[in-house]
Amino acid sequence: MKILEMNQKPNAYPANPAPNQAQGDKGIELKRAFENIPEAEVSISKEGMAAWEEAAARRTGCFGAMTGIDENLERITRAQTNEVSFEHLMEFGSVMKEVEKKYKNGGEGVDSFMKTIAETYEIMYRRIVEQHKDGDREVDYELSGKGFLSLEEDLAGLGEAYDYWSQFVEAHILIQQRIKGWEPAGVISLDGEQGRKKDKKFLGEEYNAYRRDALDIMRRGKEDFLATFRALNGDKGIMAGIMNRLMDQSVGFWEKTQELWS
Repeated sequence: MKILEMNQKPNAYPANPAPNQAQGDKGIELKRAFENIPEAEVSISKEGMAAWEEAAARRTGCFGAMTGIDENLERITRAQTNEVSFEHLMEFGSVMKEVEKKYKNGGEGVDSFMKTIAETYEIMYRRIVEQHKDGDREVDYELSGKGFLSLEEDLAGLGEAYDYWSQFVEAHILIQQRIKGWEPAGVISLDGEQGRKKDKKFLGEEYNAYRRDALDIMRRGKEDFLATFRALNGDKGIMAGIMNRLMDQSVGFWEKTQELWS
């Protein structure tokens, strides 16, 4: 039984479709209409010409002179482009690769990850302060161009980079919660026993609160470091002690960390 009968081969189309007479007549009418438009005289005042010349002189390039794009680009600030925080964000990741070696022996627990971020922040903070010992830092960014950064601007950008990396602490914990709280049915262990579904407590509110506490430790760690740095006049190794103290003070932090990464 034929379900569908094709009258034309697939992907075969007429090479030159027949012209539509109605479309041709419409095109002729439009052409005649444009030809019969009466001429008009346009005049520009001296004041108008002077204003146009002054605006064009402030722009560069043919495109800029026509649109004023270049003039708008000149008004872009570093705050609008986020180039300061992006610079520190990239450097933050590079420094972390070196710092994490110090905590690798502590396993893959979130505490090692948190300390890596915190210590990286301290290293970069001291580096920025050193760069500003003689005044503002000169920069040359792709979008906002050349200029000078104050110490406050530089440290604000570093703070944004720290906050960004701190968000990965939450993801680190959440992934482990799901790993510990889920196992496919029917899994056979090495000793031949039937696998059992894991304890769902790891996905409950108790461990969600633990995840929020870890983020709070990151926030308080930065605040305590800034206060301590000023009070101790820049002593080194501050962040390691601060993070250990905050983790010890957080009820159940070490127990839940051990359970998640056991």
